[in-house]
Amino acid sequence: MVKEQITQMVLNGAGIRDTARILGVNRNTVSAQFKKK
Repeated sequence: MVKEQITQMVLNGAGIRDTARILGVNRNTVSAQFKKK
């Protein structure tokens, strides 16, 4: 669920820090998920 939200937010132009702050997850989690896609 969170992984899908990360992907959608980053693809829609949200930054990594913004995405992490909004979803309440670590920036490294967002960064790792972004690199996979």
